[in-house]
Amino acid sequence: MTTTAARLIAAIQAAIRGHLEWIFRLTWRHPGATIAGSLLVLILSLASVLTVRFESDIFKLFPTDNGALRLFLDTLDWTGSAGEAYFILEGERERLPAAADRLAGRLRELQVDGAPAFRKVSYRVVDPAETAPFAAFVAYAVDRPQLFLDPGQADAFAARLTPQAMDRALRRATAELASGAGMGVRDLVAADPLYLRELILPRLQEGSRSLDLDPESPYFLSRDGRLLVMIAEPARPVKEMGFARKLVAGINAARAGIDPRVSVSCAGAHLSAVIDEAVMKHNIIACITSSLFVVLGLFYLTYRRLLPTLLIPVIIVFGTLLALGTAGLILPSIHIISFAFTALIIGLGTDYSIHLYDRFASERLGGRGIEEALRLAVVDTGHGVFTAAATTAFPFLALGIAEVRALSELGLLVGLGVLFSMYATFFFLPPLLHFAEKRFPRPAAPLPSFGLSWIWRSTGRHPRAVSLAAVALTAAFFAASFFLDFEGELKNLQPRHSEAFLTQERIERHLSLAPKQMVVAVEGKSVEEVMTRGRRVGELAERYRQRHELAAVSWLGQVINDRNGQAESLERLKERLGDTSPATALRGALVQEGFDPTLFSDTLAGVARLPGAGPVPAAEAVERLRSSPLRGMVERYLIARNGTVHLLLYLHYRGSEFPQETFLRDLRAVDPTARATSPDLISRQLGDSVRTSFIEGFAVGGAIILFLLLVHFESLAGIAAAILPVTAGVAVMTGLMVVTGMRLNFMNAMVLVTILGMGSDYGLHIYHRLAGAPVAEGPARFTQAGRAVLLSALTTIAGFGSLAFTDYGAMASIGWATNYGVGATALFSLVALPAAMALTRRHIR
Repeated sequence: MTTTAARLIAAIQAAIRGHLEWIFRLTWRHPGATIAGSLLVLILSLASVLTVRFESDIFKLFPTDNGALRLFLDTLDWTGSAGEAYFILEGERERLPAAADRLAGRLRELQVDGAPAFRKVSYRVVDPAETAPFAAFVAYAVDRPQLFLDPGQADAFAARLTPQAMDRALRRATAELASGAGMGVRDLVAADPLYLRELILPRLQEGSRSLDLDPESPYFLSRDGRLLVMIAEPARPVKEMGFARKLVAGINAARAGIDPRVSVSCAGAHLSAVIDEAVMKHNIIACITSSLFVVLGLFYLTYRRLLPTLLIPVIIVFGTLLALGTAGLILPSIHIISFAFTALIIGLGTDYSIHLYDRFASERLGGRGIEEALRLAVVDTGHGVFTAAATTAFPFLALGIAEVRALSELGLLVGLGVLFSMYATFFFLPPLLHFAEKRFPRPAAPLPSFGLSWIWRSTGRHPRAVSLAAVALTAAFFAASFFLDFEGELKNLQPRHSEAFLTQERIERHLSLAPKQMVVAVEGKSVEEVMTRGRRVGELAERYRQRHELAAVSWLGQVINDRNGQAESLERLKERLGDTSPATALRGALVQEGFDPTLFSDTLAGVARLPGAGPVPAAEAVERLRSSPLRGMVERYLIARNGTVHLLLYLHYRGSEFPQETFLRDLRAVDPTARATSPDLISRQLGDSVRTSFIEGFAVGGAIILFLLLVHFESLAGIAAAILPVTAGVAVMTGLMVVTGMRLNFMNAMVLVTILGMGSDYGLHIYHRLAGAPVAEGPARFTQAGRAVLLSALTTIAGFGSLAFTDYGAMASIGWATNYGVGATALFSLVALPAAMALTRRHIR
């Protein structure tokens, strides 16, 4: 080590020791002023916390400026599906329509704050209230068959224009009108007396559906007839949480008592936001409450002192509120998942109290006075606590530079929470212990050893065997960790038993065309441009479908013919019609069946134009569709925003049989500016972002830890004692994740940083107490430091690890990973580290 470096390290050590001496003098001489000043800071932090806005949208945890996730969110916004509510009615086929009518009526009448709660409620292919505009569109479509008719159906269309077919169609129309079927039938007969729509509408209806529905049903009904889908558009966006909560309450009231034999479940952004927020808050509060009781129980059963035990919640609340208050001044909002850091503060905040109180109690048991025992606890053990807190906090704070909000926000909150909890312990615990010893004096009683004396003796007698066993265990789990894969499905991180999650799964299982979907966006300045370019992309996708690499392809070009398709249809129609005059034949057939031809003037004019018809611009067809009851087709596939037209193509696939990288290369060759998104592409993008941010944070945090450990120990042996147990602990953690079937995901990846920071504390505290100690004092020092480390590990598991039992997948994965990592690191620190120190025989004589 150079002279300059040695001087720098000595100066830093002197500054830390001087700082701790100042804290001890302040808390010893001016306890009242210390408490009063701390309470003032707490009040200011509470005022800041009250202004914090919490969010629950999981997508806001990740960068959304570009890439697959940006396009995914754009498509949700463009198509309106981001804010739609989906109702699933499940029961007997014959009971579903009546139940749907009742539910739709209640939803249309539902009001929030004196205004309608929904803009639109749909569950039929064509709403009965829109029969007139539907008939008008039918008239337009059959008069221009070149636009919407599949060229392969041209012969069938021409066959319906023969005199014999006309007679049959008009007799059918007469029978339907005589049956009194209603205004809808009259409008349709007037628009299309020859039932030419039967060759056009199935194609249009199939193209307008995003779900795998029964093509014969007038309702959004599953093919097995067991599920009916209702789609409702809320009047206000999901970000208005007050509206969302009232809406969900209204939905629950509306669906109550619809039909005892029909179940109604709901999914959608509003329901997810309200339920996810409630589930997360409930899980977090339950975990915090239960873990707090466990932590307090462990502390009290070990030390048998009530006042220090009751101080722990004060320290935790102080550290948490200061962290939230400070973060509230920096961040515009805080995600509810990041708020789960409170559970970690319960464990870490207790750690510092354990180490300080254990040293104080041990010194009092050894016969030292109150002042000297407190000074040793704050200045000597406090030095280790200070370094431990710094090695935990700074790796988290280093994550603040990450572009991934999930990492940067949680890193900031945990880092601040750790530092504030440490200072809360330094400022609150000494005055309280001084007060308790003066007001409620009692003889010092021996503290439980938890078998640590036996561990010390055993590892001292068999250091080689213990060390080899530790190396073998680490190697085995390290080898297993190579099989750890990444979980990219964001839906698996959501509450697993919430209604919104289960309903969405039911939709995907019973109604989706395929489990996964890629969306390709072709963007330009005009409808004609994007339709022409989209045709090339559609042909590319169709080749993949023909090779069974895609399950289905859907886009607007499948229902609107381009100029080539229109020319083919017209050529075949003209060839079949020949020199006949279908308009004349139709006029005669109308008269023969008793119809007034003047009522069918538009139909007659359209049939008369057919032999000389030419191509129709795609933009005209789009506008007619947009103004018809089939507008959902245009809204799903074609969106114009800010002078740009976005054409969306949906490619449905099942899994790995679709070679996405190959398709994307082919897509760039066909249309270099086209964009694509899919669950797999989003997962890859987020994985890359998390990986990059994590590596940067891990590197910066690791460098900071090494520097802090070097400052603390001034030796490689001390650094190794702190780093090796946590390194082995991480290897065991990742190996255990493989053995237990867990996968690495966007959330539990940050546990690696957590373990790196707080896991190094365990070896640090043990080495700090044992380094240079006389042989005779070794057992007592190890027992004292080991007891604090053991309790710290247990309280951390009880705090952060309690998240393992939540219903929220993201939190549960964090909890289990923490349990594995903390438990393994504590084991190596308490067993392998003393064995290694005994084996080297450098520090214990």
